[in-house]
Amino acid sequence: MSIATAQHNSSEFLAKLVAQAAARESAMFTETEGKALLSNFGIDTPRGVALELGAPVPTELREPLVVKAVSATLVHKSDAGGVKVNVTAAQLPEVTEAMRASLAAAGHELEGVLVEEMIPAGHEVIVGAVRTPGLGWTVMVGLGGVLVEVFEDVSFGLAPLTEAQISAMLGELKGLKVLNGARGGLKADIPALIGLIGRLAGPEGLLAQLPDEVLEIDLNPVIVSADRAVAVDARFVVGAPQEAPRSLETQQPTDFSALIRPKRIAVLGASGKKPNMANRFIRNITDGGFDGEIIPVNPTADTIEGLPAINSLAELTEPADYAFVALPASRVASSLAEGAGKLRFAQVISSGFSEVAEGRELEAELIRTVKDAGIRLIGPNCLGTHSSPGRYSFLPQAPLRQGGTAVVSQSGGLSVDILRMGAANGIAFHSVVSVGNSADITAGELLRSHLADDEVSVIGLYLESLGIAREVLDVLAQAPVRKPVVLLAGGRTSGGSRAATSHTGALAGNHRLWPAIARQAGITLVDSLADFTSALHALSTLDLSVKPQNTEAVLFGNGGGASVLGADALSRQKVGTAPLPQAVIEKLESLDVPPGNGFHNPIDVPAGTLAVKKGHIAQDILGTVLAGAEPAVLITHLNVGIIQRNLGATLGDVTGNIIDSIAAARDAAQTNTHQILVLKTDGSVETEDMISGYAQRARAIGIPVFDAFEDAALATRAVLEQSEHIHQLADASEGK
Repeated sequence: MSIATAQHNSSEFLAKLVAQAAARESAMFTETEGKALLSNFGIDTPRGVALELGAPVPTELREPLVVKAVSATLVHKSDAGGVKVNVTAAQLPEVTEAMRASLAAAGHELEGVLVEEMIPAGHEVIVGAVRTPGLGWTVMVGLGGVLVEVFEDVSFGLAPLTEAQISAMLGELKGLKVLNGARGGLKADIPALIGLIGRLAGPEGLLAQLPDEVLEIDLNPVIVSADRAVAVDARFVVGAPQEAPRSLETQQPTDFSALIRPKRIAVLGASGKKPNMANRFIRNITDGGFDGEIIPVNPTADTIEGLPAINSLAELTEPADYAFVALPASRVASSLAEGAGKLRFAQVISSGFSEVAEGRELEAELIRTVKDAGIRLIGPNCLGTHSSPGRYSFLPQAPLRQGGTAVVSQSGGLSVDILRMGAANGIAFHSVVSVGNSADITAGELLRSHLADDEVSVIGLYLESLGIAREVLDVLAQAPVRKPVVLLAGGRTSGGSRAATSHTGALAGNHRLWPAIARQAGITLVDSLADFTSALHALSTLDLSVKPQNTEAVLFGNGGGASVLGADALSRQKVGTAPLPQAVIEKLESLDVPPGNGFHNPIDVPAGTLAVKKGHIAQDILGTVLAGAEPAVLITHLNVGIIQRNLGATLGDVTGNIIDSIAAARDAAQTNTHQILVLKTDGSVETEDMISGYAQRARAIGIPVFDAFEDAALATRAVLEQSEHIHQLADASEGK
């Protein structure tokens, strides 16, 4: 019997559906129930009715018809002969009997049939959603049939989804050209498909109303024709509720100024007899120039590292801003309890908590303790905090030159590499905080603080938890101010996929969810630590108020083969190298330079051309390009060893003059073009030393420097992606 008149969005009705589904072996809503829910939320479904065996087909249903089996144990109807198409009303008894026999042979009992009007042919699309622990509803769209089964041509997003985000998901599909009518095929009603997904996964959509026990949904297929998008099959799967996403909406933003610029630091775990990690921390911050008070805490020592010690946090005469805690896991909670009302932030370096099974209760106790004591906890199982403004770091000989790059890392060890590699690549850090298990303070909270901090201009994240990534997504979605964000994600393998009743659940691996999060949040996702530091270096060096008008690059430098490789590297990052306008080429060819140049793009010039005006010819060449074209990025690449060996002896500092010329052309043109420099080495110590000096010179005048085209190309992508997000938000806030 039809349930079309039921109150499908009432909590009582939904709870009843869940209870009925849980009692079935399939743990699913019937298709009739599922489609009734879809219809109630405005999602187009075929006209039809559920019939008891032997009941006649209502005369208002138009032939041809589709007949589908109803069985409490049946999951995949087609596999058991439970679907028949192109049926007439007169054929229903014969079709029903054949279906009953087919299901019986497969071990199922036919309880009734769903009879529907057959939808005209169109493109088959699969739309689904699955609850991911800590992440919430992840939504999938892909072309159905072979494309989803074999090629897995799918795209994911996180609910709630806007129309623009749904459109971006569709744009990732290789099969989008098919939907758009490739080779004279049917052009699908894309707006209708976007509307269907929005009614499922939008802010007011069906997903937002479903009980926690509903875990998976497949609308497979959705038939998209020239004027409709119709869900012709619907599968709703129930089970035990998953871990819900953590929300920061109800929390008051934390003031992290005491963490960044602490005046009093307590150190728990340092020894008066045998130096350990905590002792090294005291030495690090002393050597780094920390000018506040350092308070060792030890139950038996009077002095540690030449500083007077106290026996416990209870003896603090004034509140401490920050505590570095390197105690055995079993002693951490009780030691911090003594700091109730006297400590703002505690960073627990100790391991042995929830990262191992036997430590989960210890972590739960620690969370209860710090909450009762009014202490905010960083960690446990981390390495520490680096703060250039505060002149302190967990790292020996830390790079404390103050800059605007702030990094939050779930890995302590990786934060060491980020600091070392980043500093070597010219990054000046604001802070690097390793959050470890994130039992209390998470990357989302720190991100929210960094977005509001005028001292922070660029943000880097290393994350391993999809749940924390959900927080990051929500923070960025609500942020009134946007800054460049780069994400290096751990665990980007297909191992996150799981056995699931739905296609969506089976395909929802981490390798697909991380890119979905990055796309939806407007974050640049990178694959390696080298890429991470390259992106952060470019974003922290360039003037991001520059608003590129396209995604094209111009290459200028010496070495034809190098130019070709550079263009290939850019192409892999989806950055074009289109030929320059003919008028620009003609002006370049009219310059007074030796023969043998290529001026189309890449601009390939021999050393003899670079020798003109002792290298200052570069200003003429680049100025001509910028006057007649406006690429997003202009990349100059120089083989420093060749230039200086061949030209330096007679012409002096040709490479330095070229660098000055790049800046002069940039400043004179005032175009929407970013300048990037690649300085290539021949491997000699002499050349390496020269490059180090030239790199510092270029970075000081706002030109990021890389030693390989691959790094420069990755940085270019990051700059273009983040510029687009920043300027889109700025334009939206100004009503443009």
